[in-house]
Formats: sequence, C-alpha cells, structure tokens
Amino acid sequence: MITTSIYLGRGIIKNLSSILVNEEGVSMDNIWQTIEDFGISREDLKRLSPTYKELFEIYSAIRAYRVSVKYLKELKNKF
Repeated sequence: MITTSIYLGRGIIKNLSSILVNEEGVSMDNIWQTIEDFGISREDLKRLSPTYKELFEIYSAIRAYRVSVKYLKELKNKF
C-alpha cells in the first residue's frame, strides 16, 4: 500500500499566537496605520468615537485576518 503525507507546517493556532501583543504595547499611530491600510478610513471610524480598546480589537482582528490568509496561501501552495 502506498501512502502520501504532506507536512502542513505550523498550525494556524501557532501562527495566530505569534501575533499576540499586550493591549498597552501598541501605539495609536501603529493601530491607525494598520486600520487605514486595511481600507477603513480614520474619519469614518472617528464618527463612532471608538475607545482605545475598541480600536485595539479592530487592529487585532485585522492582524489575525492577515496571518490566516498567509497561512492558507502557504497551505494551498503545498498541494
């Protein structure tokens, strides 16, 4: 019997855990830059008067999304 195996590399959880950052450890400039680079305008978001914590949650979600996309592209290339 012939078997085939593929090494999937680091799992998605390990990839996502690599981006964990303490909430207080990210500057507002970095948060705004990441959010704007993703396509959400600062002016539109400021109308909602978000707190630092809310902005940090958006920032974290964007970073997690980018890591997930990168992981899935690498996984797809293995096939």
